[in-house]
Amino acid sequence: MIKYCFNEKTVSFKLSDLIYTKKPPTNYKSSQKYIQIKSTISALGLVEPILIYINGADGTAQILDGHLRVEALKDIGEERVACLVSTVYDTYTPNKKVNRITIIQIQRMLKEAVRVGVPEDMLCSALNISSDSLKSNLSVLKGICPEVIELFNDRDIPKNTFMILKRMIPFRQIECANLMIKFDNYSKIFAQSLYHSSSPELLNDKGKPNIDERSGNRKAIERLEKEMAQVHFDTQKIKENYGSNSLKLTIVISHIKKILENPKVFHWLLRNKQDYLSELTKISDIDKLT
Repeated sequence: MIKYCFNEKTVSFKLSDLIYTKKPPTNYKSSQKYIQIKSTISALGLVEPILIYINGADGTAQILDGHLRVEALKDIGEERVACLVSTVYDTYTPNKKVNRITIIQIQRMLKEAVRVGVPEDMLCSALNISSDSLKSNLSVLKGICPEVIELFNDRDIPKNTFMILKRMIPFRQIECANLMIKFDNYSKIFAQSLYHSSSPELLNDKGKPNIDERSGNRKAIERLEKEMAQVHFDTQKIKENYGSNSLKLTIVISHIKKILENPKVFHWLLRNKQDYLSELTKISDIDKLT
């Protein structure tokens, strides 16, 4: 039997009735992310509904996901918003366990929008980017072989990494892409190290490193690859235990809060173990797991 986590249809709520479950980041209104969200809503409307949970105790509508979208709607002057109602109170899954859009997927959508006739000025307005930035985004994969695009399709790859891969021939691009996946490292620095360790025949004519440059970097590259292998192994171990450790820490925090809410325990700690009380208070104040 399948149990749905959301109601089938969206429900319209007043923005003023929505309760925040976390504070927005400091100076969030000047961030690129917020400005882009506001521009997109102004140009196209709300694309993704606000995720809320109805508190059974007092009937309030609590925001699980979409705090910045709510702020943007308020700034634009909207009074109501379409919300998707969750059947469970869960702020972790919609914020952490989601598939973020990658630069490859963004480029495909932009190309499709241009192909079907969406005006460039409308795209620039919706994304809050200049015409030059739009053209740059449309050409970011030009010179990247199809096999690499397929390998990186669902991975978040920095734009600068693609710029470095373009300086290699397709065969070397594929080799480097597989190494990045193996070490789970897609940074510009790692891409540069792979570029400098490449033989001249594996590079495009433009920007080939000279012999001294390659020989000086080869040992450093070999050491870096060994270090990255160890880092990858350690990271995998952490990922395997992250879920259970997070659950344990959440239970511990909840238990400590209940203990500190007991007046007798609190006053005993205050009189006899102030250092313990200070540390327990810090733990109970943890509001999110990073």
